Amino acid sequence: MAGYDGSHTSRLPARDLPPATANARRFSRTGTRAGSGSTDAPPAISDGVVYVAGDVRIEARAIETGTRLWEINPDDGITTSPAVACGTVYVSTLNETLALDQSDGSVLWRIDKGTLSSSSSPVVVDDTIYITGSGVTALDATTGTERWQARTTHMAHGVAVGDRVYVGSGSNDNGAVTAFTNNGNEWWHTDDLEPIYAIPVVANDTVYVVSKWGTMTALSVTDGTIQWEATVESGIYDPPAIADGYVVVGAGNGSRTIARDAATGDRLWTFGTGNSGGGPVITGDRVLVTGANTGIHALDAVTGDRVRHWPDLPVGSQPVVADGRLFYLAWNVSDVFVID
Repeated sequence: MAGYDGSHTSRLPARDLPPATANARRFSRTGTRAGSGSTDAPPAISDGVVYVAGDVRIEARAIETGTRLWEINPDDGITTSPAVACGTVYVSTLNETLALDQSDGSVLWRIDKGTLSSSSSPVVVDDTIYITGSGVTALDATTGTERWQARTTHMAHGVAVGDRVYVGSGSNDNGAVTAFTNNGNEWWHTDDLEPIYAIPVVANDTVYVVSKWGTMTALSVTDGTIQWEATVESGIYDPPAIADGYVVVGAGNGSRTIARDAATGDRLWTFGTGNSGGGPVITGDRVLVTGANTGIHALDAVTGDRVRHWPDLPVGSQPVVADGRLFYLAWNVSDVFVID
């Protein structure tokens, strides 16, 4: 799923990466509806199959051959990544959430709860699927039955699930983070934050959120108290990646990826990417960061030095690492490319 797990840490064990000489090729084209923006969320990959939720078409393709295995045409636009779990592909459109059979794409259930935000991709943990919009809704992953629904102060822009359910929300001028129990009861609420449009991330007994205005805030998972705040670039809509005591934030509308100490917020290193096309990914001792016009950069996680580069690619999403390949959504179109 988006962010690789329910906590959105965007962390993977060490994985093989394509060589720097590898070329990018179009893997899937799913189209853009007239009068709408393209999706900007990456595909999901499971058991050798790539699941793509494009603006016009949802489809499954074999990772080795690119052969289309099945497709469906949703009733309205999609700006989110699929989530794959329980033998099911979950996709949120603007007006509904669908559960599709993983083998053939047939609709298992659908519910009239969608999302307007590309950061609000569905999250599946155990047997529950969480979707966000005007608040957060928890559904039975097998049947689609609503288990609970809770409102948030502002439009919700993503959910992270740890011991509790953490929702980031934001408007033009304000932001908040709310923690709910697994039964939907509010546990704590921290407001008076800057606008939050990126998914929260949970790790190390801490909730990390990044504001659109360029502030990263670390909150206690216990009561929401602020542990530290630090400056990052502005225009952040993608969550950070976290591993081994450090947290990496993409450039957003700025020009630098920034790594900070996860416990203190102290700056560790920076790397210039230009405007970021998607959030970072940590795989082993490498950090993958993107630039909308500079491609994908593989950095040493300790020093921030670049060790590999796939240049001149219009990258529009977080990269997805699978089978020695890198998948990404192109900037401003619903086309998935692969570097292999």
